[in-house]
Amino acid sequence: MIYWFKYPFIRLLIPFVSGIYLAFLLNEIVLSEKNIIFLLVLSCILFLLMLSASILIRNYSFRWIFAIILNVFFFLIGFIYVNINDYKLENNGVLKNDASPKYYMSRLTECPTIKEKSVKVMMEIIRAEYDSSAIYDGNSKIIAYFEKTEESINLEYGDCILFLMRPENVDKPPNPEQFDYNDYLYKKGVTHQVYLKSDAWLRLNVNKANPIYGFSYWIRDFLLATMQKLGVNDEEYAVAAAILLGYDDVLPYDLRQKYVAAGAMHILCVSGLHVGVIFMVFSYMLVFLNDRKKTQRILKHLILLLLIWFYALLAGLAPSILRATIMLSFVIIGNIINRKGILLNSLAASAFILLCINPSNLFDIGFLLSYVAVIGIVVLQNPIKSMICSKYKIVNKIWEITSVTIAAQIATTPFTIYYFHQFPIYFWLSNLFMTPISSIVIIGGMIMLLVFFIPFLNEIVAFFVSKMIFVMNFGVSWIESLPNSIIKGLYIDDSQFLILLLTLLMLLLYVELKSRKLLLYILSMICIFLSINVRNLIVQCKQHQMIFYSVNNMTAIDFLCGRRHLLMADSIFFNDKSAFSYNIENFLVSKGVFYRGENRLLEDDFDHDFVKKKKNVVTFDEKIIGMSDGSVFYKEEIDYRIKLDYMFVYGHKQQSLTSLLYIYDFDYLIVDGSVPNYLASKLIEEADNLNIKHHYVKEEGALVID
Repeated sequence: MIYWFKYPFIRLLIPFVSGIYLAFLLNEIVLSEKNIIFLLVLSCILFLLMLSASILIRNYSFRWIFAIILNVFFFLIGFIYVNINDYKLENNGVLKNDASPKYYMSRLTECPTIKEKSVKVMMEIIRAEYDSSAIYDGNSKIIAYFEKTEESINLEYGDCILFLMRPENVDKPPNPEQFDYNDYLYKKGVTHQVYLKSDAWLRLNVNKANPIYGFSYWIRDFLLATMQKLGVNDEEYAVAAAILLGYDDVLPYDLRQKYVAAGAMHILCVSGLHVGVIFMVFSYMLVFLNDRKKTQRILKHLILLLLIWFYALLAGLAPSILRATIMLSFVIIGNIINRKGILLNSLAASAFILLCINPSNLFDIGFLLSYVAVIGIVVLQNPIKSMICSKYKIVNKIWEITSVTIAAQIATTPFTIYYFHQFPIYFWLSNLFMTPISSIVIIGGMIMLLVFFIPFLNEIVAFFVSKMIFVMNFGVSWIESLPNSIIKGLYIDDSQFLILLLTLLMLLLYVELKSRKLLLYILSMICIFLSINVRNLIVQCKQHQMIFYSVNNMTAIDFLCGRRHLLMADSIFFNDKSAFSYNIENFLVSKGVFYRGENRLLEDDFDHDFVKKKKNVVTFDEKIIGMSDGSVFYKEEIDYRIKLDYMFVYGHKQQSLTSLLYIYDFDYLIVDGSVPNYLASKLIEEADNLNIKHHYVKEEGALVID
């Protein structure tokens, strides 16, 4: 039996999270000010009822009345809190005004990220003035992309700028199953973006930085520069910046993928491991305060409390490190007042606090993974550890580290499959040697940053840290090179994800309660999961689809037949791995054809099982598709025109619909994203005049034809 009175924050967190989730789920519904006031009044009434029930109800059998009121109250609080925070930019007026603005005044709310061709930064519009003399004061968040110049590179957190360009809505993903950047930004309170050329903005001589974050960014930049001065460069610098200070903007994509494939990406994210190492190191250094005197004991814990929060400040106060820091703070405060807390309750308390600070943390995958991993370790690690017991201490130590990794992996697997569609096979191997090495790197890195002003010693420590990071990088590269190091193409739908979460919950409860009924429930969940999987396989075997993807300045067409597909694209697309992974990969995974496909160049002729192409005509599933890149024009109409189901126009060459109709007969035009805007507009105008249906993938998104 679970004694819920020991876990008050878990009981409060469940309805609070439910309210937040519903508020984001109903993102299309805009609550008026009157509705919000009504809900606030209702919550006040519920609060009074809750106080009355706690005083008046003395009979234990009626405790459910208080529980219902409590749950409804915190559900409402979560729902109201999201709406009060106003996550919809359209509501606050700055972009509702249709008048042309004289200017927008905005403030940089974070440090700029330097991209290959631009400088990206989050800003908030704090003032806007219109021709109608209407003035807006608020804090609407937008994403800004500056043209990469010396002036934009030198922008700093807190700087205020003026600009004239009107922010635009963030586009929805153009391809099916593509990463929804629009939804991602919305859950961070952002719905608009703007691109600013060098002559479209003006930097003001004003800086409105939050002093806490300003100090955090300043000292982080100072320490990053210090590492480079001490000789930590290239990939070693990128990993050191990520593992010590949580700064991963300079981490190369290839190296990042190696850590992902090795199942060791969590090491590069400043989290509980890092805070725990810092705590243990400084706790050992303050051993001289381990005295029976109460004042010395309190002093030691207060120093440790300040140190872990200072480190969290250095790492930018990311949710993953805040979770660990808040949890550890509860433990330290408990030690000060001689009260031992329950870890799961402390975990729930830290989640409650972080969601109060920012409700959108609920949809941050890093936030979710960090909490689920800790829950898995707390509940599952000891049972897994007890499975093997050796008379050799080294074997027991190795198994102890491995059991921690397995427990965390079991808990996070539903999330990694649902969000990333992959699973690292050798996670246990990478963590076996990465955990101790990363601990050495963290300790050595902290020493390096502490003694940066001591000549010779600082360079010796920096050299040691750099070589240890080299060993880490070599290790993950070796694991990534092993056969089948990572399984890609895994897919579960929303219902299967929910079933896996319920199964995981029942597994955790079974470990605690040892109830045989729970085993029956787990088995039932597995059967339902497999049934849904069989249903999905049957649907996939019957699928026949043709997809014209929307890829910037590239052409890609897919033909799905059962559980196979043929991708036809230009050479530019095939040479750009990121274009495939970002635009198309998730869709192929969801259709079950990720590993069952073939590629063909657009200009090639071929005779495949279910797709045939000869010159500029493709046949698929009794449909005929004409393809025109403007290479051939016909000035005279011929006696017999080829009947097409679809005409697909692509490429940069000049062409007209009239010329195409000389030789082809069609009533549906598809204009590719590789066609220049001016030419696409001309073709669509011609199609409208001729009453021909049309689809422009660049503006309307990918066209999926069943």
